[in-house]
Amino acid sequence: MAEACLETDQSAFWMRRAVVSESEPGGITVDPGALHILGGNGDMFQQHWEIAVESNDPALAIAALTAAERRLGCVLEDGRELSPEEADDAMADTDLYSPNYVAVDDTVPRVWMDCKGGMYPHMARTALRIVADELRKAGVRHAHLFTRPASHPSGG
Repeated sequence: MAEACLETDQSAFWMRRAVVSESEPGGITVDPGALHILGGNGDMFQQHWEIAVESNDPALAIAALTAAERRLGCVLEDGRELSPEEADDAMADTDLYSPNYVAVDDTVPRVWMDCKGGMYPHMARTALRIVADELRKAGVRHAHLFTRPASHPSGG
């Protein structure tokens, strides 16, 4: 649905609905404003590429985000996650976009991706799935994924 409304004033609405569907009630939940789309009503559209984690164990959350960091860089705009080996080969042979840079901020904890503000709803949902997967692997059973309102200084 979000793809059908790209570059329209309905984009943010459909993105909120899509990310909430990644929530696991009583487990890892996703805020409706995660990876939100900004713009519309005459303003340029862009997506805010940050996933922050609120949990009762920030150290485990940081470990999970660090594990997710490499995986996030291998996600294409259509939502496919490539292995690191596939990504090295495929990035040169595809027109599909992937993040230019991924970094973990262990003071929050959060991970941000440099996607030049582009709108990629399928990539966003895959990114949330990867973070949730790595949180579970790290032993985090209860967490809330969200995007802070303030933008990263580099536009992340």
